Amino acid sequence: MRVGSVMVLALVLAACSGDDESGGAADEPADAGAELRGDLTVWIMDPDNPEARVTIDATGAAFEEEHEGVTIDIEYVPWPDAYDRFGTGIAGGQVPDLAEMGTSWTPVFAEQGAFAPVEAPEGVDYVDSLVESGTVDGANHGYPWYAGARAMIYRTDVFAQAGVEPPTTWDEILSVGDTIAATVPDIAPMHVGGADVHMLAPLVWGAGGEIATPEGDTWQAGVDSEAGRQAFRFFETLWKKGWSPEAAVQWDSVDLRDAFANGRSAMMVGGGWDLSAILAANPDLEGRVGTALMPAGPAGNQHAFAGGSHLVVFQESDQQELANAFARHLIAPEQVTTFTEQIGFLPGTVAGVEESVGDDDLTSVFGRQLVEYSRSYPAAGWWGEVEGALVFPTAAQRLMQGEITAEEAAAETNAAIQAAVA
Repeated sequence: MRVGSVMVLALVLAACSGDDESGGAADEPADAGAELRGDLTVWIMDPDNPEARVTIDATGAAFEEEHEGVTIDIEYVPWPDAYDRFGTGIAGGQVPDLAEMGTSWTPVFAEQGAFAPVEAPEGVDYVDSLVESGTVDGANHGYPWYAGARAMIYRTDVFAQAGVEPPTTWDEILSVGDTIAATVPDIAPMHVGGADVHMLAPLVWGAGGEIATPEGDTWQAGVDSEAGRQAFRFFETLWKKGWSPEAAVQWDSVDLRDAFANGRSAMMVGGGWDLSAILAANPDLEGRVGTALMPAGPAGNQHAFAGGSHLVVFQESDQQELANAFARHLIAPEQVTTFTEQIGFLPGTVAGVEESVGDDDLTSVFGRQLVEYSRSYPAAGWWGEVEGALVFPTAAQRLMQGEITAEEAAAETNAAIQAAVA
């Protein structure tokens, strides 16, 4: 996920159109008519949350109870070690039957032929952007399990004191920020971080552009465009407002969250997991924090990156039927809702999102952002190289340090993406 673009559909899995309000997976067992037997090896990313691990373990145990001849062996893999472990395992033929896979990693390994294609259970509507991120060469290679899309998080008490409303456009971010700076001088309106790729990269979408588009058998980078230049100009404007400390050149999303949680900023771009962490560490902020959809860019787009995890079935597994059955068990709303609430994310199905957020004012914004206004990054193996090379953060940091202009930042980013494509 970390990942957790995200955001369309090469494989048509319609969103928001199903008649089965329960999500379908629970009503029709994935293995209907078949007897499942055998041992299933499953790798799950360590959620670093004891309650979440208990929930997953209990889900496996419940599946075993439903299928007498099945044993589910779940191993938790630390996120920092996971990418290399998958790469080594695939190269050496030492892979599990089923695994959790960060959505931006799925295309990387799918292009290597590591995963078996999967199909949506009948009546299940996935979030579009999660299907997009798992679709390679016209086939879907991952069950959307959970995800989150960033939105605006803001201090309602500070906004009330300043007499402003949540911004709905880029221009309003600047005007609202100026008002806060003038009326509530002991708090910064908003910070930017040089290493926060998921705030910067989606600005290209907000300006009406594309990070890259498929052209035949290849891709064409699109950041060296007017939209890309507008994205970097807006980022530079936020930086030059002087709202962020010099140290913010190196800040990532966690640093920005900590600054907000410690009362040093009034607005931030973050996900439901950020909000959960903020309120858990600072209960005094309960009732003083609000959420709003991402403000629209010049093109009117409000899209944010949808980061999360797929469940993937390995091509080398001799238990693919069982792996598919357990994956469908895991994504069923009654299974996934508790788990996603514990980790601050949302289910990967439309029905699951609706059940999870309910009428809650804070979380319903994240649900709407994910379902209606999220996208994935290019679903291609080369995108992993772009992420690994820190292409967007490098350009942002050079821009913040005055080494290059916004136009040069767009051009350098574009060239690095095109080099990765080649």
